[in-house]
Amino acid sequence: MLALVTAIGATGLDPDLEPLRTALSDDGVDVEVANWDDDTIDWSRFEAIILRSTWDYADRIVEFRKWLAAVVDQTRIVNPIGAVRWSIDKHYLSDLARDGVAVAPTTFVEVGTAVPDLDTAVDVYVAKPAVGAGSNGARRCTSTEVAEHVAALHGEGHAAMVQPYLDMIDEHSETALVYLGDGGDLVYDHAFSKGAILTSTEVEQDGDFFAKEEIGARTPSEAERALADAVLDCPSVRALGPLAYARVDVVPTPDGPVLLELELVEPSLYFDSSPGSAVRAARAWQRYLSATV
Repeated sequence: MLALVTAIGATGLDPDLEPLRTALSDDGVDVEVANWDDDTIDWSRFEAIILRSTWDYADRIVEFRKWLAAVVDQTRIVNPIGAVRWSIDKHYLSDLARDGVAVAPTTFVEVGTAVPDLDTAVDVYVAKPAVGAGSNGARRCTSTEVAEHVAALHGEGHAAMVQPYLDMIDEHSETALVYLGDGGDLVYDHAFSKGAILTSTEVEQDGDFFAKEEIGARTPSEAERALADAVLDCPSVRALGPLAYARVDVVPTPDGPVLLELELVEPSLYFDSSPGSAVRAARAWQRYLSATV
């Protein structure tokens, strides 16, 4: 028995879940959709669980980490527990930058510390929690507004991260590259575009978890593919072991694309942007589970 794991609050919101469940079932896999925050579930009855839309983990991070620690002793977690623990906190961007990856310039501001002096020549910044999903807690700020929003995040117990707003995203959008793994190296599968969200301080929400996004099919540029490949081949990611999936989010700059996020926990993969991708994922993950026992 295999579980695709979501959250009670995400019921009906994950467009990837049913195509994936159907693809697995059509291949003869005994599969069930389960909520990570359902206390009645006996996780030991599953041979493995694949994290898919545990989208409220950032707001319940202590509870989620306790759940991970309990469940890892009962069944296999995919992606692997080490990758999940590393990826839920965006301090991983510092690891990738040390590996030589072109990462969006990022300043982390820990709870109890002040925002360092910012470049006043930069007109707009983005401040957001270091543990976050779906742009929750993210805010577009001028250099003089950053400290106030960081203080608000600190007041909620969140370490903060501050990045210059990379305004080429307004015209060219963000590119999300999806890779699938069958127990060996991750293989590029498809990509999609994500329209800019923080074009103003007012962010339109789509349900309780995510800002409303405009999604479209996209063929990544050679530079975007090269960057994504480099991210997944760097020492910090290699050290995590075989992965079943990764989503590499890159944004354009005048000097070429840079990494915004590496999603290894619960990324939307937007199967509907690439015909056949749900079937490809289902089959890759069956091979992954067999190869990584």
